[in-house]
Amino acid sequence: MEKIYIKEVNELQRAKQIAEKLDLHEHDLKEEYKRLLFNFEESIGQMRLITKVSDKIQKKLDKANAALDQKNRELDTKNQEFQQTIDELTQARAGRTATTIVLFLAILLFLVEEILIEPIIEIKFGANQWASIGSKLVIVILLKPLESLLENLVLSFLHKKLKKQKTTQTLAEKTPTNVAE
Repeated sequence: MEKIYIKEVNELQRAKQIAEKLDLHEHDLKEEYKRLLFNFEESIGQMRLITKVSDKIQKKLDKANAALDQKNRELDTKNQEFQQTIDELTQARAGRTATTIVLFLAILLFLVEEILIEPIIEIKFGANQWASIGSKLVIVILLKPLESLLENLVLSFLHKKLKKQKTTQTLAEKTPTNVAE
């Protein structure tokens, strides 16, 4: 930093030396004073130039920082949208899986009802169709809560699986790779 102001420091030392002597003639004193003023004026011009350049650089830096902040905000927004889309897809996947399982369970329950429970209902209630319809209605009513329960279980499983993958990926990124020499 001092290399920038070498000339100014030298002029200051020179002025101090002159001030110590002060036995100069008026003509020499005027010449030294003019020289001091010239150098001082030149230094002020250089400082103004440095300040202008510094201001321009600072403005460019401020613009770059503002643009970077804007890009970061946009990236954050995109990341939130992306995460929301992932969550929606995960929810949809869990719903499809739960619906498929419930469909197979419904078929199985109706078969069990027809094969095992229907004969018991006929023995207990005779030809009463309402008892048979009631047992089937109970199965139908239980399907929706069963689907919701399965959807939550599948969703929980998928979240755990995703969390485990993220943890594994993070560890893999942090672990340095060994390169064969």
